[in-house]
Amino acid sequence: MIDNINDLPEKIINIEKITFKDFKGEGRVLKIDFNALEENKYKKIIKRLLFIKNKAVKKKIEMGKRDKEKRLLGYVINYDENNKKHKEFILGINAVLYNNKYERYNYIYDTVCDYLDGFFYGKNLCDFKDNKCGEKRNTSSNVGCCHHYKNKILGPLLSNNLIPCEYLKEDHSCGAKCISCKLFTCDYLEKKGIKFRIRDIFLLDTFFNPLQKYFIKTMVFNPKNKIINRLLKL
Repeated sequence: MIDNINDLPEKIINIEKITFKDFKGEGRVLKIDFNALEENKYKKIIKRLLFIKNKAVKKKIEMGKRDKEKRLLGYVINYDENNKKHKEFILGINAVLYNNKYERYNYIYDTVCDYLDGFFYGKNLCDFKDNKCGEKRNTSSNVGCCHHYKNKILGPLLSNNLIPCEYLKEDHSCGAKCISCKLFTCDYLEKKGIKFRIRDIFLLDTFFNPLQKYFIKTMVFNPKNKIINRLLKL
């Protein structure tokens, strides 16, 4: 971050106009001015930066300039820490900086899971009472989100008996860190206006293709490593 625009170096590139050619010269850094950036172009800018980064990795070109023991990529101006869109854009840049897909996907996965966990933390949005969520309050069923059919593929075609998810711990926490389960919202939550769509989560919408997004949304009751390995193949 930088407060005084006059402190910017001469060899600086507007992130909106970045090209691969710009990074062939040592010492060139980015200018990220949130007063100049248009929100509807955030996704396009990050995708272009990722393309350039991947090309630079193949050609063994380092982005930015050496600053003591670290490498400086750019300067951020007019950043508002209370602005959700600004935060998402910086998270997108952080994701770009990883040199391979596995590390990038792992970062995105953990970041989104932490966001979803934080959204629910301490709020009891499911209105749990006496071990029943709001959706099951007036029924005799204790079966909630963390249950599935004995055969997850055939589902009710084979059996109408539900069993607890094998990754559900005794303290009712999730042992799988399953992003698909965290994205799920039942009718009860949706009536309260709570619904997670991939297109509304910047990191997921920007870095994954339509088929990957489908699996992110549907691979419920699966551990993190299985989901990431599937995404790497698509």
